[in-house]
Amino acid sequence: MPDETPADPAATDPFWGPVRRRHPDVDIVLLPSERPVEPDPEPTGPTEPAEPAEPIDPDQLARDAEAALAALWAQAVGECDPTEQQSHWLAGERPGTLRHEATWTLEGVTPEQSSVALQRVAERLGADGWHVLTPPDGLPRVQAGRADGLDRAEVLLLVVPASARLVLRHRTGSHPAPPAPEGDPQ
Repeated sequence: MPDETPADPAATDPFWGPVRRRHPDVDIVLLPSERPVEPDPEPTGPTEPAEPAEPIDPDQLARDAEAALAALWAQAVGECDPTEQQSHWLAGERPGTLRHEATWTLEGVTPEQSSVALQRVAERLGADGWHVLTPPDGLPRVQAGRADGLDRAEVLLLVVPASARLVLRHRTGSHPAPPAPEGDPQ
């Protein structure tokens, strides 16, 4: 018979006390709580990562991003050209930074093609050191990210079965923007 003295933590616990009274044949063992983790000491240096000294060349960043997207596209669908291509600049996560985003779309994709594309891109990104997610719910997709610039680059390969559409999006990490030309109000 379990110990039901007030010193027994299971007898005085607001949840386990009633359980113990209703089921005296069950042994209840409460483990001591873990010792709280000691917080890290206050940082002595800067709290934000140091920014690269030189701003990026936007044209070079765009070329590199488009080349990365083209390599993933070839891995996903082979020699098939995208039916739509979009490319634009976004504000970065921090002031004074920017990101490049490019999206390629293919219409008329069969379920077999989309399944193969998802598998190929997930394998390629994983082999290239990306953190890859393939969520089991929602639209079939591969999401990936890795460190780039001041934060992280992101890739999304999305299949829209209802419209037989395959969408591949690549977004670079945030990079310091080049200074504005003299007299440009920004």
